[in-house]
Amino acid sequence: MKYFSGRPEGQHFELFGPRHLAALAATGLGVAGTVALGRRLGPVGRRRVKAAVVTGLWGQEVLYHVWKAIHCEWNLKTMLPLHLCSVLVWAGGINFIRPTRLGDDVTYYWGLAGAPQALLTPDLTDHGPNTFRFDQFFASHGFLLTVPLWQVLVEGRRPTAAGGVRAYALLLAQAGLAHLVNRRLGSNYMFVTRKLDTPTVLDKLPPWPYYIPYLAAAAAVIFGAAYAPFGIADALRSARPTRRS
Repeated sequence: MKYFSGRPEGQHFELFGPRHLAALAATGLGVAGTVALGRRLGPVGRRRVKAAVVTGLWGQEVLYHVWKAIHCEWNLKTMLPLHLCSVLVWAGGINFIRPTRLGDDVTYYWGLAGAPQALLTPDLTDHGPNTFRFDQFFASHGFLLTVPLWQVLVEGRRPTAAGGVRAYALLLAQAGLAHLVNRRLGSNYMFVTRKLDTPTVLDKLPPWPYYIPYLAAAAAVIFGAAYAPFGIADALRSARPTRRS
């Protein structure tokens, strides 16, 4: 079937083309709908939805690896779980089932830093609409957005500033690990060893390695923006005058 072809013919992916924008809208509606449903359900219903989300998150990743293997494209240079979103597929799913404070930090800050950027500038090369890779990519990153938004908006496990610092330190450590693996394998996990072959925001930055500080600064800004609503709410709450009895 052409849908599952490894090198499909037909329309290629067009950045911010009609089908890309439609996929973004569908993904956003899916994430918003799942979170809205979770807020209306009781404990039993929420557990069922969470089980469905984890099943979808892990299931699509397994199918992606199988699809790559069938087309003889599975290799250590591209398929190890070292990209930010690849780590979150497994770590985020585990934290969704058995949450921890550190898991919440990583899931929230990494998820909001990685998934939106990937959705806006997908690394899809020639896999355009009506292909398995196109649909799997948007489903995967939609699930990755659902997990942190659910933990905050449905379960009330709000992020902290200290958690952002921890998540940022782990992000730098992960980037360092990815670069070491890249030097060994000739890979480009987390895109810290060279720019992508497809159009991305990295094209606007200086050549390697000079774009790395820009990436680190951008991540810090995104982490700060992700915490900002909660920090502002805390500041406003503290500024309210206390009533005397």
